[in-house]
Amino acid sequence: MKLSKPVISLVSLGCAKNEVDSEHVLGSLLQDGFIFAEDPRDADICLVNTCGFIESARDETRETLETLVARKKNGRPRFVVALGCMVERAADYPAFADVLAACDLRISFFDYPRLASLCRKLLDETAEEKPRPDILSTGPRIRIGMPHLANLKISEGCSNGCSFCSIPRMRGRQISRPSAEIIAEAVSLAENGAKEISIIAQDSTSYGKDLFGKPALAALLRELAAALPQNIWIRLMYAYPRFLSEEVLQVMAGDRRFCRYVDIPLQHVSDRILKAMGRGTNRKQIEAQLQQIRTVLAPASIRTTFITGFPGETDEEFEELLEFVREQEFNHLGAFTYSPEPLTAAAELPDDIPQKIKEARRDRLMAEQMEISHRLLQELEGQTVDVMIDQQVSKPNDLLPHDCIALGHTRQQSPDADGLVILRGKRDRKLSPGLVIPVRITTAMDYDLIARPVQ
Repeated sequence: MKLSKPVISLVSLGCAKNEVDSEHVLGSLLQDGFIFAEDPRDADICLVNTCGFIESARDETRETLETLVARKKNGRPRFVVALGCMVERAADYPAFADVLAACDLRISFFDYPRLASLCRKLLDETAEEKPRPDILSTGPRIRIGMPHLANLKISEGCSNGCSFCSIPRMRGRQISRPSAEIIAEAVSLAENGAKEISIIAQDSTSYGKDLFGKPALAALLRELAAALPQNIWIRLMYAYPRFLSEEVLQVMAGDRRFCRYVDIPLQHVSDRILKAMGRGTNRKQIEAQLQQIRTVLAPASIRTTFITGFPGETDEEFEELLEFVREQEFNHLGAFTYSPEPLTAAAELPDDIPQKIKEARRDRLMAEQMEISHRLLQELEGQTVDVMIDQQVSKPNDLLPHDCIALGHTRQQSPDADGLVILRGKRDRKLSPGLVIPVRITTAMDYDLIARPVQ
């Protein structure tokens, strides 16, 4: 049977890096003659870009697939196809295959160039296999997020080999994209409405090591600054601490388009735990680096993440982490409980911290961070700052103040990762997403800010 216009839908799970992959997948399929439906119940094929990074992500993948497979009984979608990280994990760890067992097809990263022909084959169509570009980089891209916010992936994979992390098994060793390709995509994103571009990778600060034998992120940032318009915000995410250089910070400090914001996942601070994690750094080096960030990018906003309950973490080592968080006063912080990732080095260690203790430590850490966040945000009360509008609120609702007119974020807040700005006032002007306006901060909450437009 020949279907001239097969209909696909796409569900993207996990992080920003997965979202970029999904946008390239979608763009490639639409270029090949497929039609996109937002609702899987309207599609012939529902593609699920899976996430297998940690246990909670695998649980979300499992629940999503179970829901979609159950809907097949009603005729739509006709087929469920799994892509991405869980497919890669299942290849070397069969236990993960159970999560994907009910899918009609599993497509690995290496098969992405054949994605269109594989989908048509699933629909019993005859399709000539045509050479396609690498969908993860040079292929067409259909944006699925907010049009004024864009993620720019500069490399794929990771070569750091942290003992707890399965990314190298899923994504392979780091492969940096050529700078000309990155710049062309960034310019295209800006020309098509992006007002903020977040630089992402599994390890953004190692960009170029595989190409030049040493990191080349600073040079890439200079090229981006030369190519992009003056009214754009650029944000650095996923900065691996070992490779974040002063040169990179100086480039960021020298151009107002770069947000004075660094996302630098530290994971722990105990020297023994850091060594067991394979992080290649220690507390003294971390403290010096944080001081450097705050000096060069003053006033700097720092986001980080920590893991609680890593194998062998003692009460004393956790208290050291807690005290470190109190001392450093991070602007934004996330905490995760350790879960053993199959076939990683840490999975060979005794998982000797009970789950309840892992969670109790995480909760203590986040309770401490909530107080720190509130205190830091209180320092902004009365100040005037620029806010980028993310969403105009056209009418009152029960979740927001009755006079809320928009939601947005400052240069010190990463969209979707950090808190937001709740803008109050009169509904007498159009506040389009991407518009940057000055506001006066009136109230600090635990993670969010309340403000009013400056007249």
